[in-house]
Amino acid sequence: MTFTLATFNCRDFFDDAVPHVIGQLDREGFGIWAQRRARSLFHRKLDAMATMVARTGADVIAFQEVEGAHVLDAVAAAIPGSGYLPAVAGFADGRGIACGVLSRFPIASVETHGAGELAFPAFAEGDARPFGARLTARRGVLEVTVTLPDATPLTLLVVHLKSARPVPRLDGSGEAAPESGHYAAAEGAARAMVLRMAEALHLRSRVDARLARDPATQLAVLGDFNDAADSAVLRAVAGELAEMPRGRHADLELAGALERGVLHHCARAVPPTMRHTILHRGGAQQVDHILASRALWRRFAGARVLNEGLREFVGDGREEVESDHAPVVAQFR
Repeated sequence: MTFTLATFNCRDFFDDAVPHVIGQLDREGFGIWAQRRARSLFHRKLDAMATMVARTGADVIAFQEVEGAHVLDAVAAAIPGSGYLPAVAGFADGRGIACGVLSRFPIASVETHGAGELAFPAFAEGDARPFGARLTARRGVLEVTVTLPDATPLTLLVVHLKSARPVPRLDGSGEAAPESGHYAAAEGAARAMVLRMAEALHLRSRVDARLARDPATQLAVLGDFNDAADSAVLRAVAGELAEMPRGRHADLELAGALERGVLHHCARAVPPTMRHTILHRGGAQQVDHILASRALWRRFAGARVLNEGLREFVGDGREEVESDHAPVVAQFR
């Protein structure tokens, strides 16, 4: 048997019941004409998303930046003979976006982890908790287990990590402090990195928990990581930071356990010049990834990134309905 996985950040995929449809409409003056405009935008967005999902040919596809399961069900209905079962979705953040999954295979379980406070490593036992309660996961990790046609389970951990957008310092009233300049920008970038790494550490803890229960688990960790494959964030999630024991007196049991915990980058099967999933300030970057556990990697057959026609949105006021991300697709046998 063969099956296909994919991940796709839809970019602001809302329905037509609220004024922030695809992030373009003003909340004020949402009258009858604005409602008609919203419906038009939604259906254009729906057509664009259905076209891209059909191109992936994915049996199971993870989504980011969707309002909920209902917009994914609308996508499935817009693709003739799609075969997708009712969608599932995780927690939405304050902007109203969540992660979700469409699957042609039966869904055995759904759970969301870590939407709330996150821990961060201290330097020494007894140290005060770094950053107090400031670190929170806005969307958490959506865990979905499906049953493949060969009757084996496949677990997906779907994520949308913190973006690289700088995080401002808050003043005493909880509002963003009016700061500018190079140092303030660097501080904001550091805060964003801390938040994203805290999410990555929590995600890795979920991977470890899964593999501890069953080292032969077929596990895919996929989504928008907002970071590159060689970043500390991706290397932490993939298990590429631990030093492997070497030499004649190496602890072979420890080495084997570490090796079993490594996740494999599916997109590395794609030529480097064709891996990019987003264009940012004129540069091509890969921030969307599919990582596979060893058991799943044994079934890996190939990957694609559907970035033909990908373009950068510059916020010039046009009502863009396409996504500014390209789907990553991985085939297994």
